[in-house]
Amino acid sequence: MVVAFRGSISLPGSPNPSEANKPRHARSTSLPSLSHPAVSHLHGQICALRSWPLQPDGRHSPPPAGEWIVAGFTGIGRLHDALHDLLRLPLARDRLRPAPWADRLLDAFLRLADAHGSFRSAALALRQHLSEARAATRRHDPGRLSSALRAHRRAEKALARLASAAKDIARHPPLAPGLPADEAEIADILREAVAATATASAAVFAGVAAVSSAAETAAASALKGSSTVGTLMRLSSTTKKAAWESERETAALERLEKAKECIEGLEKGSERVLRSLMNNRVSLLNILSPSL
Repeated sequence: MVVAFRGSISLPGSPNPSEANKPRHARSTSLPSLSHPAVSHLHGQICALRSWPLQPDGRHSPPPAGEWIVAGFTGIGRLHDALHDLLRLPLARDRLRPAPWADRLLDAFLRLADAHGSFRSAALALRQHLSEARAATRRHDPGRLSSALRAHRRAEKALARLASAAKDIARHPPLAPGLPADEAEIADILREAVAATATASAAVFAGVAAVSSAAETAAASALKGSSTVGTLMRLSSTTKKAAWESERETAALERLEKAKECIEGLEKGSERVLRSLMNNRVSLLNILSPSL
């Protein structure tokens, strides 16, 4: 059972209350301090998600794109597991229950859950379009490939809109002045959790779009080469140019397959994140709603 704790939550860069003006025993029943396992664990997961590279580049030898995106989903999931543990603490729940600002948290969780739900739909559509594009490339069917690529680009634009929406969630407004110290402390850490989730979500959505776009570009290049060279190139298979065209088609097929496998590999992680977001929003709603 949770009992009284001393101290306060303070994130890096946030101002600390003056020790000289407040007695140490003044908040003996306040929110658990950073030394409490649930609070320190959540703080650690926020920091870990922030340190996850948002844009991998060659200078740091980034992991394969699929692994990088999975790591992002894993980080978001761990953060929300830690948040769930914090929301179970009676003292944390007591601080949330009378807080009018908590309605904005509920709205943020709803928007994040909507974004991740829409991401799953967009990812499923991308996977189907990639499969269709690969089949059309393999069968040298320009018309079918063009149709698949047009549908693919529409799904990519949907992902770009989701990434933009997630970035907007991260731009939370400042707290109203005059909040009690303990209430401001829990508000800060919860808002930081939302901001870290939104920023990482935007990066994940954009990362999936980038992987898919690279495959689309390769397929479009193969289509252009096929339509330009036509039958003459197929008859001149002994020439270096014909061999190069064959290699380009093979590379396009490989990219399309890897992109499809990458998206398939994200299903478990994206489902876990969506479920965690919905569960934590329900927990917040139960805290804020009076029991009947």
